[in-house]
Amino acid sequence: MNKNRQSFLLAITMLFSLLLLSCIQRKGQSNNTLDSWQRIGPGGGGSTFIPTFSSHSPDHYLIRCDMTGAYLTENGGESYDLINFPNGSSCFAYDPNNANTIYIGSSFLSKSKDGGKTWERIFPKQNEIISETFIGDHAGYQIKTTGSSLYPQDVERISTIRVDPLSTNSLYFTMGKYFFYSTDGGQNWDRIDCSSQIDYLYTNTSDLKDELYIFTEKAILIFCKTSHLIKEMELPTNMSPACSFTAGTLKESNQIVFYAIHHTTPKDNPFAFTTSEVWISYDKGVHWSSVTDPVITSKTSGVKPCFTMISCAEQDASQAYVVSNMYQENVDGKKIYWYGVIKTENTGKSWNWTLKGGGGTGQYGVQDAQDAENLKDSWVHEAFGGEFIQLMDVGVSPMDGNIAITTDWYRTMKTMDGGKTWHEVYSKSYPNKTYSSRGMDVTTTYGVHFDPFDKKHIAISYTDIGFHHSFDNGKTWKRSITGVPSKWVNTCYWVVFDPKIKGKVWSVWSSLHDLPRGKMTRDPNWNAPNHAFGGVCVSEDGGKTWKPTTEGMGMESPSTSIILDPSSPAGNRTLYVCSYNKGVYKSTDDGKTWSLKNNGIKDNTCAFELTMAKNGNLFLVISPTPMHKNGEKGLDFFTGKVYKSVDGAENWTELKINDGLLFPNGIDIDPENPNRIYLGCWSSISLADLVGGDLLYTSSQKNTMIDMPGGIFKSEDGGNTWSNIFDNKQYVYDVTIDPYHPGRVYCNTFNKVAYRSDDYGKNWKKLKDYDFHWGHRIIIDENDHEKIFITTYGSSVWHGYPTVE
Repeated sequence: MNKNRQSFLLAITMLFSLLLLSCIQRKGQSNNTLDSWQRIGPGGGGSTFIPTFSSHSPDHYLIRCDMTGAYLTENGGESYDLINFPNGSSCFAYDPNNANTIYIGSSFLSKSKDGGKTWERIFPKQNEIISETFIGDHAGYQIKTTGSSLYPQDVERISTIRVDPLSTNSLYFTMGKYFFYSTDGGQNWDRIDCSSQIDYLYTNTSDLKDELYIFTEKAILIFCKTSHLIKEMELPTNMSPACSFTAGTLKESNQIVFYAIHHTTPKDNPFAFTTSEVWISYDKGVHWSSVTDPVITSKTSGVKPCFTMISCAEQDASQAYVVSNMYQENVDGKKIYWYGVIKTENTGKSWNWTLKGGGGTGQYGVQDAQDAENLKDSWVHEAFGGEFIQLMDVGVSPMDGNIAITTDWYRTMKTMDGGKTWHEVYSKSYPNKTYSSRGMDVTTTYGVHFDPFDKKHIAISYTDIGFHHSFDNGKTWKRSITGVPSKWVNTCYWVVFDPKIKGKVWSVWSSLHDLPRGKMTRDPNWNAPNHAFGGVCVSEDGGKTWKPTTEGMGMESPSTSIILDPSSPAGNRTLYVCSYNKGVYKSTDDGKTWSLKNNGIKDNTCAFELTMAKNGNLFLVISPTPMHKNGEKGLDFFTGKVYKSVDGAENWTELKINDGLLFPNGIDIDPENPNRIYLGCWSSISLADLVGGDLLYTSSQKNTMIDMPGGIFKSEDGGNTWSNIFDNKQYVYDVTIDPYHPGRVYCNTFNKVAYRSDDYGKNWKKLKDYDFHWGHRIIIDENDHEKIFITTYGSSVWHGYPTVE
């Protein structure tokens, strides 16, 4: 072979290899929201709901989490795309007439004509919208419409959607008690007030081709598709109120079957346990009967289970699955508790467990349970499989009752064989017991932390799932909580590596997650002994194992921030910690002992974040919190504060940021100039957000808004004077200065956007393609200074290049 030909073939081979690699990489990136960002972490980690299958392919389904994200897959859960709408998605529907048409309900109705790649809002119309705002402790999204709009101002979200199987132009959806219908593909809508909250919509191509059934807790309303009139059929008194309706036809006869759940005692909240029954109708709701199968009734214990959801295959309704999140049995005189999925394959005549876990005391965090034997799981099995876990939801393929998805606190699980076996569809497992996300990330993160001795070793501090770290620069992850006290492991808020001693790491932990959100401190006992736990741990092996170090602090010090004074000697470091219920602790002996340093700090000791300037000055953020006078709930509250110390936390001086109330959240100081300081603040929240709505219901106090300026305050004189340099209606979680690009500043918000400034905060631009509703911090990638990490409240960590719009 001559050299020219050999070179030519080699070039062709290399080109082919590069193209193949590019294709593989693109395929592997299908779990990214867009090409500019990649989400990292172990996957899963939080509750997911309403798994909804396409009627065209069981590999296509949607699922949502309770942290605003929605996840779309076209390959059976091998990977997911993230779809973000403000407030999150609340319901889904695939058009049975067109595989590429999908609907998502949220605070508005959206339609995709290209399989979920792009979305168009179809209700309410843009010309009906007066304003769109974010407001409250979770920056809830609200729409205000014109007086002529059908959009109800008293309901926040769309609850159900149905596309007519006989006509793609006939659409139906509900918001609370309101039923909407369109006959022209959503161009125009009509609305009917059904008086009661609507749970479910059902129609089909056979017996109900001219009717649509509207299910409420006490009645079925039958909507005539031609006359648009409604007639009502009441549910039996002894099954009312009913919930979680599902319906379908039998394969062999097209007979219609309805299933429903009835809670025999009311539920205080969606996650409370109660006793439940399953009811079935074989004649389109005219008659109903309670299921008496001993598995459904837990006959051996005499205590009915708690059921959360039921779902059947719409074209194979003999197969139905019901989720139990609390199932009692009596064994040898002892009460034991299970969770799982129970199924019928013969239209309710008999029921059997298909997924069964638990078998212990049913207490959260107690390692006396067992995971389901027929579940092939990922990292959650090792982390939480020995605990009692609540199941949340179930969804079944419309075409095939053997294909279903169920969810729990941490994971999404799928069966392809009618429940004989289940497997996870949230995380990829590797032989070395590390894990990576499939794109379904349902976790709250606070920081990304870098090992100064190993560029490939990075860590993430998480809510609910603790500390995870990676030894391959974020490709795979492993949970590491060995040695952390069991009452602390819920949340790791921050981590600091010693820059001079290899393997030395400190971390702060808390049994209370989601701080500083007001919901965590409404209970007067939130910081009482034996209620709030946490403190500091130290590791000598890079975070593989931990040991608590709490002398002088105690085990009941939920901690949210830790910083290391780099000028202190290695091996005898000075460290500072925020204890959310006690104030600021300082150690001058490498974290072995701690002393409380609150001189100058007033009554509110909810210390959230500490920051140190290069000149050693300390800045402290204190969060607003209820006063709880005399240990009782009340309407009074402490405002947030910002303090400064110039003597190593021995004394604190309050900084005057503005003339009114304040909810400071995060501070950063310019390394070029220690007098240049940026403070991110939360905007207005309601009194109910802070002290609790239940208190307002029992008093004459209205739920007023607590007016506080959000956005970003900036000081050029070390904190003596401040000016607001950002939209004060925005909920800014934190501000980050990029030390590698002078003048560059980032902030992240709960307003569905993150920003970058390249002129010290004078002008701000949105980060391109980032659209997650609830954002936390921006972290500069120490291994690639052109990239950043974005921590979030519910979508793990995003990683990519921070280009701007």
